[in-house]
Amino acid sequence: DLVFYDNIEYFLQEYVAWEKTYTSQEGALKTFVVRVLAAGLAFGVQVFLARSLAMGEYGIYVTFWTWMMVINLVAVFGFSESSLRFLPRYIQRKQHHWAMGFLKTGYLFTVFGALFLGIIGLVLLWVLKDLVAPSHLIPLMIVAIGLPIMALELYLEGVSRAFGWYMLTTIPGYVVRPLFLAIGVFAILQLGITPDAAMVLALVIIVTIGIVLFQSAIIWFRIKKLFGRMQKASTKKLWVKSSLPLMLVAGVDEMYVWSDILILSFLVSAPEVAIYFAAQRSLSLASFIQYAFMMVSARQFSLANAMRDRAELQRRVSSATKWTFWMSVPAVLAILVVGYPLLAMFGAGFTSGYIVMFVLGAGLIVKASVGQATDLLVIMGHQRTNFWVSATGLVFNIVLSVILVPGYGIIGAAIATSITHVLRAVAMTILVKKLTGLWVLIDAVPPFKPSFKS
Repeated sequence: DLVFYDNIEYFLQEYVAWEKTYTSQEGALKTFVVRVLAAGLAFGVQVFLARSLAMGEYGIYVTFWTWMMVINLVAVFGFSESSLRFLPRYIQRKQHHWAMGFLKTGYLFTVFGALFLGIIGLVLLWVLKDLVAPSHLIPLMIVAIGLPIMALELYLEGVSRAFGWYMLTTIPGYVVRPLFLAIGVFAILQLGITPDAAMVLALVIIVTIGIVLFQSAIIWFRIKKLFGRMQKASTKKLWVKSSLPLMLVAGVDEMYVWSDILILSFLVSAPEVAIYFAAQRSLSLASFIQYAFMMVSARQFSLANAMRDRAELQRRVSSATKWTFWMSVPAVLAILVVGYPLLAMFGAGFTSGYIVMFVLGAGLIVKASVGQATDLLVIMGHQRTNFWVSATGLVFNIVLSVILVPGYGIIGAAIATSITHVLRAVAMTILVKKLTGLWVLIDAVPPFKPSFKS
């Protein structure tokens, strides 16, 4: 019979070997454990927030948190993504002066650009305040005020990924922030105050300020130790020209990722958005796998491309896709088995989203079948193609959701999202092969050792 624990042991050994090959800076097993804990912590915090806020307020928080994530991708002006393209190349080729110049340029563009966008947002909010629902006015103000901080954190996350500092990428935003957010909400409850969406969003910004200060200090000291004192070289025209298109690519791609929530925010009530988000968050306990390999893969694609080693690049692409898919399948199935009690943890009424989990789970598996195709296209300089694939998928999802949601509610949004994932996976497979000559679709062989012992 199949010995389950032998395969688990083999999987951990293989994962450690895989990450040791691709990450020299961090302990591989430690990185994996942190990612697992971060996924569990994020879920636990969402359960706590859902129980601490009224369902309507939780729905408002979810809506504006999602919009904040999308706007951040625009406010960073593409420098978070372009750092994955340029910094590994400069480090590989010992061009540290160019790396320093890029870091400074990206920092300044992010800070002042996001500040400018935040001011524009506040002005528009003031002019159009009569058109905004009273319950949405303060959350919108908080989103605009916090935009520079959130954008800078996203830029620093991209820089950390580019250098291979995956713990610095994961722990501050995905462990520290939800933990301190939960502590802050708990403190508000102990004061006898009922928290609302605006309070929680404000706490997110306050915690993120501390995260940005910490990340900035750590990155500065590490870079100083790595590069020492040296002059900065600058080719701002190239960096800006390469980064700005990525702003559109990343913005549209993020809108595609969150399109179901964004569309539902216009078509259904806040409590229904909350139920859908709870189903989505429950599945995030499985989707963290895709995020985990995304953290590692983009930098490794860039390094292999910089070495001009085509065979090695294909090997890394195939390995990343294989691990992403074959780890996602059992993870999704396991979450679906316990999905009902997971939703019940959010509170009464949330279990009506159980069937949504099955539809979204199928889409998540399809999405995993092409691994990190998006990052690969960006690394290979085909960000325009990536943009059009995401934009087309976004438009298709919007149209399909508008058709299905009025008749089927939040289940209609889940169906639209999963169908879009299927079409996008097909398009990515064909286009990546045509443009790069690389094969990104999963093969039929799982990366687990066949173990049959009696």
